[in-house]
Amino acid sequence: MICVFCLIIGGVIGTLGTTRVAVQGLVSPQKADRQPIVFVPGSGGTNDRFDQLFKTVNQHYRQHSILKVEVMADGQVKTKGQIVWRDKVPLIVVSFENNNDGDENVFKQTEWFEKAMQQLTKQYHFKKFNGVGYSNGGLVLTRYAERYPKEAQLSRLLTIGTPYNGLNASIKDESPMLTDLKSQKEHLSKKMVVYSVGGTTTGGDDGIVPASSVAAGREVFQNQIAHYMSMFVSGNDAKHTSLPENETIVYLIEELIVQQPVDPQKPLSAKLK
Repeated sequence: MICVFCLIIGGVIGTLGTTRVAVQGLVSPQKADRQPIVFVPGSGGTNDRFDQLFKTVNQHYRQHSILKVEVMADGQVKTKGQIVWRDKVPLIVVSFENNNDGDENVFKQTEWFEKAMQQLTKQYHFKKFNGVGYSNGGLVLTRYAERYPKEAQLSRLLTIGTPYNGLNASIKDESPMLTDLKSQKEHLSKKMVVYSVGGTTTGGDDGIVPASSVAAGREVFQNQIAHYMSMFVSGNDAKHTSLPENETIVYLIEELIVQQPVDPQKPLSAKLK
C-alpha cells in the first residue's frame, strides 16, 4: 500500500484514499479562460518524459490535447503537437536541448522557459497556467515564478522530488540554489498555491534526493503564498526515477492540478480516514 504523509502549515494530514471524482465536461473557452498545465522535466529529461502520466490522465478524464515544446540552446523554440481550440486545460511539456544537471544550467533553463512562455502565451492566448515540475524542473518553475511575476502567472505548482536544498541532508547546510531561491521569494504571487511531493525509501530519501531537501521548499514558500503543503509517498514506486509514474502522485496531479479545486485542501481532507 502506498501512503502519503501530508505536512501542512499548522497541522498534519493522514493517509490519502484513491477515490476518483469525474471532471465536469469542458466547454469552449474564451481566449482568456484557457489555463494550461505546463510540465517541466528534470535533468536528462526530454519532452517525452510525461507520456505515461498523460496517458493515465487522459484515460481517467476527458481527453486533453498535448503540446510538446523544446527550447534549443540558442533560444529557438520547437513544437510538436497542437492545442485544440476547444480545450480549456491543455497539457504542455517544456523541455530543453541542454538538459544537463547543475545550478548554472537551471539558471539558463529558467531563461529558456521564459522564452517559451512568451511564445506560447502569444500564440494560445492565456494569462495564467498551472505547473508540474519534476526534480530540477520544479526549480525552473519556482525561479520563473519569482523572476517573471509580470508575465503569465503561475497559479498552482506541484513539484515532484524537487531538490530545493540540493543533495544536502541537513537544512543547516544551505545550498547555493536554496540561497538563490530565498533571495527572490518576496516576488512570488500571494495568491499562489504550491504542493511539494517527495519520495521516501528505507534510506530516508528517494534514492537520490533527501526528503529534507524536498521539505526545504518551506524556506521558499512558507508565509509568502496563499497555501503551501509538503507530502511524501512511500512504497515500491517511491524511488526518484519512478515518481512521475507513481500512482498516488498521478492521483494528486489529477485532484489538485487538473481539477483545480477552489479549496486547496478539500480534495485531500474530504477523503481522510
